Amino acid sequence: MRAVARQTKAMKVRLASAGLLMVLLIQVVPAPYRIETRGAEADQSIDSNPDVPAAVKAVIRRACMNCHSEQTEVPWYGHVAPVSWLLARDVEKARAAVNLSRWGGIRPSLRAALAAIACEDVRIGRMPPASYLLMHPEARLSQADVDALCKWSKDLMSRARLSRRH
Repeated sequence: MRAVARQTKAMKVRLASAGLLMVLLIQVVPAPYRIETRGAEADQSIDSNPDVPAAVKAVIRRACMNCHSEQTEVPWYGHVAPVSWLLARDVEKARAAVNLSRWGGIRPSLRAALAAIACEDVRIGRMPPASYLLMHPEARLSQADVDALCKWSKDLMSRARLSRRH
């Protein structure tokens, strides 16, 4: 009985050692994704857009900008592979969907459509993603946050329709 217990313990130690060695070795593997910060013009950011209400900007800063902008703040665990790879991939996908650092360069009708999509995503709980909220609970949206984003979205859609008529 003791021999089996010793073998089991030795196997657990070997597995733990192998796992630790793999984590250490993976740090030297070139990352398939990297978070790159391209120098966006400050006046292009949604943050500097006077047409975006202050309440909406506050929600966007707290819950969206970390992934959907050039202002990504990488936490300590975001520098450790393979978490760094996953984080960089997620940020790359988020920026491809909408880069809020480049909001000013998007034509108004597309901005309205993107805001409508954002409204739907936050309304059904798709954004911010649950995996993000685990490490960033401050990004959780209240009903008031969702209402503010969706009201802004509707206002943008109305303005876009009016501008097409004229």
